[in-house]
Order: sequence, then C-alpha cells, then structure tokens
Amino acid sequence: MRLAGIMMSSLVLGLAACGGNGPDEGETEPEATAPTIATDMESPVEDPFCAFTAENTDTSGEGGRYVFVTSMGDAVYHGYAKLDGEVTRLTEIEAGFGAGMETRRYVTEDDSVELEVILLDPRDGQAESEHSGSVRVIYPVEGDAVKFYGECDYDEAGE
Repeated sequence: MRLAGIMMSSLVLGLAACGGNGPDEGETEPEATAPTIATDMESPVEDPFCAFTAENTDTSGEGGRYVFVTSMGDAVYHGYAKLDGEVTRLTEIEAGFGAGMETRRYVTEDDSVELEVILLDPRDGQAESEHSGSVRVIYPVEGDAVKFYGECDYDEAGE
C-alpha cells in the first residue's frame, strides 16, 4: 500500500515537472484585442458601390481617404476596411432592414474578424444615396465604432 502511494506521488510530481496542461499559476492567456479600423484607406476598387469617409474628415483635394468601401461581386457584396494597417476584403454574410437603418455584417475569408456596419436612412434634405452610420469590429472582441458618412451608387445596382 505504501509503495503504491510513493509511486502515485512520483507520477504526479513527474507530470507537474513536464509542464502540465495550462499556464503556470500567475500566468494568464493573452487577452484578445479588436483590430483597429483605420480612417485613411485609399479605395481598393476602381468603382466602389458605397464609399464612406470617417466623420469630421476633410474631404477636399484629390483622392479620398476612406474608412469603409463596398463593391458588388457575383451575387455578393464585398466590403473593404484597413484593419491594423492592412487593407482587408470582407464578404457580406447578413443584412437587416428596419427602424430607419440597415445593419450589415461582413467577415474575413478565414472568419477571424467580423465587422458590423450600420447605415442610417437619409434624413430630410439628404439625397437617397447619402448615408451616415458606423462600422465596428464585433469579433473576435467588440471594438469602438468609427462614425462615417458617404454615398452609395444605387444606379449601378439597377444596371
């Protein structure tokens, strides 16, 4: 009986010395962070369907600096955002309409990042193609919303 107890203690000590299954006491897993959405992206497509500039951005001069751009693919919308400094193509996976707004969700090809885009319906005095709204990372963790404004080319959708 005593020999079995000694062998069991040796086995437990041996497993502990090999590293075990998780972080040592006091160590923690790194916390996930949301990618940063830049506001200085050049349009990655020649003729975007929608192009949005960050709120309070000076748009005078040549070339735009965008926070989010969309294009129409074969039966699917693609969105583009500059995430952590890299222009990233996303695919629309869901769209909801109502209460004076559209909510659209986009994911990266590997599903590692998901964005939520909210488009507010045009207000009195705005053209039907003009929108304000926001974009934010909702996966892997929720990030801060970046408010934007811009236009969509609805004539292109009807062609």
